Amino acid sequence: MVDQIRLQTLARFNNQELENDEELLEIVELASAVSNSPYAMITFMDNETQNLIVRKGISKITVPRNISFCTHTLAGNDLLVVPDLIKDTRFINNPWVTGKENLRFYAGVPLITHEGEKIGTLCVFDNIPHNLNDQEKMMIKILGNQVIKTLEFRSGLEILKKHEIELSEQRLINNDANIRLRSFFESSTTFQVLIGIKGEIIDFNKAAYNFINNAYNNKLTRGEHFVKYVDDAFLEPFTKNYNLALQGIKTMHEGSTFYEPLGILYWEATFEPVRNDDNEIISISYTVRDVTERKLKEQKIIEQNQSLVDIAHIQAHEFRGPLTTIMGLINLIKEENYLAPPAYFEYLEQAAIILDEKIRKVVRDVEKMVIDPK
Repeated sequence: MVDQIRLQTLARFNNQELENDEELLEIVELASAVSNSPYAMITFMDNETQNLIVRKGISKITVPRNISFCTHTLAGNDLLVVPDLIKDTRFINNPWVTGKENLRFYAGVPLITHEGEKIGTLCVFDNIPHNLNDQEKMMIKILGNQVIKTLEFRSGLEILKKHEIELSEQRLINNDANIRLRSFFESSTTFQVLIGIKGEIIDFNKAAYNFINNAYNNKLTRGEHFVKYVDDAFLEPFTKNYNLALQGIKTMHEGSTFYEPLGILYWEATFEPVRNDDNEIISISYTVRDVTERKLKEQKIIEQNQSLVDIAHIQAHEFRGPLTTIMGLINLIKEENYLAPPAYFEYLEQAAIILDEKIRKVVRDVEKMVIDPK
């Protein structure tokens, strides 16, 4: 797990284009000059390979880790100096010593990040054995520190650029979302106002602006208190529902209001809390839907139902009286061998008139039941 963290840290620096980095090339040149050595390099070490990132005097770009001098440097935390490689049992059989490179001198300092991860080395080589004095050793250490500071600075810039790109992309996404949300908000025919936690108007849509302008002959303004546009009869339930929304409870209230220029309007009001990314309530979404048409149709249905009740009552009771009278008179006329006295016909006429009035009333009630499709 520890080595995995080191490799993840190393990957952060490996993504950079470092081979031709001017500052790192200068550090390698200084290390070569300070140590009086013809070969110098900055290396990164992974599990199997040593990668020669910035080099002077060496053409190779990778070395197997098992023959790398720097493996021994990374075993400690300080500068490792080997004045004569052929006299050190750790390196006497190393291909870099026995082969055509014929190396005899090595000095290397580990590159340690501020998190404490050893990612590689700054090292120098020579074909001639020699040593470093205290001042030279100190300079190599300083240059090693400068390498890691440069690497971390470059890495920070890369991360910053990446975040800047991501932020720019997110800003475009947010702007697009805001445009679409604003377009939806403005195109809605429903009255919508965003009210702050102190009762101030934060935002509103066109429908709300137009309604206030028509009903109050006034213009909605951000920052003013919305309560000035609440009818006195609705003030108490408005305050109650607004406070419930501030506590995180979504509520709904319905009623009606008479406006001098508009007449009576029936409405449904919704109070809904609006939260930020930290789930804190920052405002209240106040939405009012005009339900006047629906309410009027509901009233029409109620009137129709009452008409049906009246018709049923007429059928059950009021038709029975005149019909009974007519049937009785007809039977009497039959018994008189159709030679009935004039009074029978008068009674019959009166019963027919009453029955006609009841029928007309039924017709009128039925006509009332027809709902205007508009």
